[in-house]
This record gives sequence, C-alpha cells and structure tokens, in this order.
Amino acid sequence: MTVTIADAYDARLYAQARHEAEPTGALFTASPRPAPLTARQQRLNFELLGQAISPRHQAPPTDPEPTAIRALTIKPPWSDLIALQDEQLAKRIENRVWTTNWRGTLLIHGGQTIDKQALALPAVREVLPDDYEPIQGHIVAVADLAGVHADDGACTRWSEYGCFHWELRNVQTLQQPVHATGSQRLWKPNRQLLDQITAANPALTTRLSG
Repeated sequence: MTVTIADAYDARLYAQARHEAEPTGALFTASPRPAPLTARQQRLNFELLGQAISPRHQAPPTDPEPTAIRALTIKPPWSDLIALQDEQLAKRIENRVWTTNWRGTLLIHGGQTIDKQALALPAVREVLPDDYEPIQGHIVAVADLAGVHADDGACTRWSEYGCFHWELRNVQTLQQPVHATGSQRLWKPNRQLLDQITAANPALTTRLSG
C-alpha cells in the first residue's frame, strides 16, 4: 500500500507524524476519551515514516561534531521513573503518539515542567519515595531505544492505550544529573554536553563516546 500525504490529511495523523504531540503522561491524567490514534492511523504513521516524511530527528550531514546519540525530553515524574534501577518498578516504556525509525543510545532529559497530576496517581505514588523531589532540567539517565511497537493492549504497567510504545533497555541512572536545555521530539546533544555528562559520571565514558 502506498500512502500519500493527501491520504493523511483527512485525519490528524500527518500533523502528529511531523510535530511533537501530547507529552508523556497526558493520557494517564486526562479524562477518558478515544485513543489518539486508531490502529489504521498507527499503520499509516509507520508507512509515512518509511517514506521519510518526518526526518527531522536526523543529524545534519554537515555537522562538524557528528554523534549517533539522541535525547528525549520527558516531564517529571515520568523521567525519574525511567531512571529507577529496580526493573520491577521502573518505567521501561515511553508512550508517544508519534514513532521513529531511529534506534540507539538515548539520553533521558527531565523537563522543566512537572506533570503535577501524575504525582497524584496511585501507580506513581506507590513507586516514588515519600520525600521525592523531581529532577528538572537535567539529564537523569541513559538508555537504549531498542524498538517501537504500536499499542498492543498493555505490554507493561506503564503503557498507555492508543500510543506507540518506545522500548527502553539498558537504562543507567546518572549518579550526578547534568543540566541541559531540552527540546521537542528527538534532539541531538552537542559534544560539550556529552563531555559534561562523562566528566560527572565517568562510568558512562565508553557508552557516550560515539
């Protein structure tokens, strides 16, 4: 099946495929409503991506300091839940209404804005310590984006219905979070930021050398 831009304009898909949509946690905290993407729209999203309609996550070919590493800004407490080391409790699925073909080392950046409604959710409260303080505006962990799959029900306790589920593996928490300014979608960290991370967290030197 060949998908054209015209095919996607009759729904929200094209805009969602090219622009940042609702941040993580929005569907957890919003009132009940239809899934943001139907199964057909999810398939179209994958096919549009395959036609390179949304390549903005790619590094410029003339970049003087190329790196294969990318970063993703996520609202606390969701970013801090990813940074947890207990695999039974940690969030290893990131929910998005857009997908990507990119795979590799991913910096987890805690955004400046806190999802305050999420802090009242029982599933969140039972995992976070009583004295929890959100880490805002900092890189808090490094992970591998191992895959992305369309909503298949509830693959983990943290999965949101109707979203693409980004599969996070090999998560390492930064013992010393590093300040950074985030951005929408996948963004490319510069070498200076990577050097700051490894200087504060020497155990990550080899992993962030690419």
